[in-house]
Amino acid sequence: MFLDRLMEEFRQALSEIEIGTGDILYVASDIKTFLFYLAAEHHVKSKPEREKALHALTDAFQEVVTERGTLLFPVFSWDWCRGNGFDCRQTKGETGTLSNWILSNRNDFVRTRHPIYSFMVWGRDAEYLKAMDNQDAWSRTSPFYYLHKHGAKELLFHIEAYQGLTFGHYVEQEAGVPYRHPKFFFGDYTDENGSTETRMYSMYVRDMDVEVGCGICNQWLTEHGVAKQTMWMDNTLTVVDLAQSYPIIRKDMLENAGGNTLKFSRGALNWSDSQTVPYEVKGITI
Repeated sequence: MFLDRLMEEFRQALSEIEIGTGDILYVASDIKTFLFYLAAEHHVKSKPEREKALHALTDAFQEVVTERGTLLFPVFSWDWCRGNGFDCRQTKGETGTLSNWILSNRNDFVRTRHPIYSFMVWGRDAEYLKAMDNQDAWSRTSPFYYLHKHGAKELLFHIEAYQGLTFGHYVEQEAGVPYRHPKFFFGDYTDENGSTETRMYSMYVRDMDVEVGCGICNQWLTEHGVAKQTMWMDNTLTVVDLAQSYPIIRKDMLENAGGNTLKFSRGALNWSDSQTVPYEVKGITI
């Protein structure tokens, strides 16, 4: 069967870039090319056929890392920042089709708690991650610190690092970049049991007079020896060692004004600048 063959080739591709048993793997993906290939080459167009393919792809990830490893799929949503509240069971992410599909279709995954930067997780550390109650998005009590300190890898599935390496924001916070500051958001939070209450969560937001995004390219990471790359069908698969990438990203920010890691449309990284404000609460500058 073609799907069995494709998934065997996929598992082999992951093995080529040294993803395997026991790994902690954060998957940031764009699966449009995969779905287009299935439709064009194998006439996979109906919803049941697509569901079967997505189950097979998710199963393949699990088979590679096994229950000794941990999988994380981002379901990041900025509805909380917009004042729309958060429902752990239903709030969709804004970071990819596969992650949202897992949210709606895979009961073997659980969701972490932060209403802005949550993950669907499976495997050895799933319950540990679910139990995290970090108020701040990228702090040392968050999944991003866990990814750093536990030797996690991030798979960039047919995307560039500047599209999906959110870990870079964690590095910005650790480095204390002057164009960001803590901002606290209040809202209605509905947990996995359907209970709703008012909660407060924070994020290290950028100043509004600065427009900056991640500027990291996959090639820069591979050239520094912290990433490996292969192809599967027409999909580029790039795996990044997050712990190894941390010092080179931080060094670029500290010593090179983020020349290889940040992309400014407005503003710049100037370490002589002081932080604009100490923090904000509900949009009110303090």
